[in-house]
Amino acid sequence: MAKKEKTMYEKVSGMFKKSPEKKEVSAKDKATAKGEPFVKVLDINYDKTNPGDGYFELEWNNIFVKKLLDAGYSGADENEIVDAWFTGLCRQISEDPGFKDDQGTTK
Repeated sequence: MAKKEKTMYEKVSGMFKKSPEKKEVSAKDKATAKGEPFVKVLDINYDKTNPGDGYFELEWNNIFVKKLLDAGYSGADENEIVDAWFTGLCRQISEDPGFKDDQGTTK
């Protein structure tokens, strides 16, 4: 059976069809695919009337959590494990001799 020839309309309309959009691979997915730990600060939120109250929104992969567990961090779930790490990191930064507080005083 012979292949049916496309009409002029089919040829022209095919040129204007949207090609499927390529989904961009996130940095987290790239790191996970490579077997690498990943953690990123997504957002910083604070109370505008009381700037001392706030939180960081983090994103991480399971490889990062495993690395924390191997380093001795613990918690009931991955949120608590990452929170323990982040709290310690913030404490370490604030205790750094070159750290300046919100008043500009070197600690």
